[in-house]
Amino acid sequence: MDARDTELFQKVGNAFAESMASVFSMLTGREFQLKSAPGEVVDPQGAAALHQAPTILVKANYQKGLNGTLFFTLPLKEGTMLVDLMLGGEGAPAEELVGDSKDALAETFNQVMGSANQTLSDLAGETFAIANVDILALAPEASAFSEQLGQGSFQSIALPTTQEALSTTIHLLFPDLLLQQLKRKLGLAEAPAPAAPPPQAAPAAAAAPAHRAPVAAGPMPDSGNLDLLLDIQLPVVVRMGQTEMQMGELLKLTPGSILELNRSADAPVEMLVNGKHIARGEVVVVDGNFAFRITEIDSRAARIRSLG
Repeated sequence: MDARDTELFQKVGNAFAESMASVFSMLTGREFQLKSAPGEVVDPQGAAALHQAPTILVKANYQKGLNGTLFFTLPLKEGTMLVDLMLGGEGAPAEELVGDSKDALAETFNQVMGSANQTLSDLAGETFAIANVDILALAPEASAFSEQLGQGSFQSIALPTTQEALSTTIHLLFPDLLLQQLKRKLGLAEAPAPAAPPPQAAPAAAAAPAHRAPVAAGPMPDSGNLDLLLDIQLPVVVRMGQTEMQMGELLKLTPGSILELNRSADAPVEMLVNGKHIARGEVVVVDGNFAFRITEIDSRAARIRSLG
């Protein structure tokens, strides 16, 4: 393993370890600690041997920035214990993962992928996003893994996970094609060797010098011209407030449930553009539709900087 590979696995492992620790701790209300450890190259049979027990396979399918599927594996027993903690229990294991428990774990890994992808996107200067997460419970036989993973080799990164009621290791499995894409996006791929210059032709003895017409040098394009960006569409969100809930509380919501937000009734409403705060104001009604009246707005320069 060369220095580029070592740096790649360190960056990727740290991104997912920090993301999982944050999401698991938030959803369970308990402190989780994760770290990344150097992995190994495995085939589907080797992936089945990582836990040697019934296993949960998580499939995260990329739709933006990368092309391919990232896999997680964790023991079924510890996976159901994690879900029980998220639903307000004490970490009791279950023999199967179905219904609300399966949905809760899928949402958990959706949040893990969102957080980790944000970190990787910042490193690459390009947005990475997944389309969906699939949760499967597999028998420990290699044939079950071959059917889901397909053929080929996978780079495994181990993520030891510890909490008072739970201790296990989650494995990240990167197909080689996906790993090579990520390596290039993060600028860690080996640069190609420069091509040899073509052989120089011998000059003709009696050739007359070619006459070139003078070329008028036109004005250089202004790379800072904001007009080039004015047609870009950006998502605009008006946010009245926010709150945090445990997964168990979220699954108990029904029509008529009331969520208390972290903002008083007379506080101004926030406007966010592309996830960045731009202005404050109030909600009004115009022609029967809700609208937003701006009362405070950042300067034009500040708005441009915040969207950079």
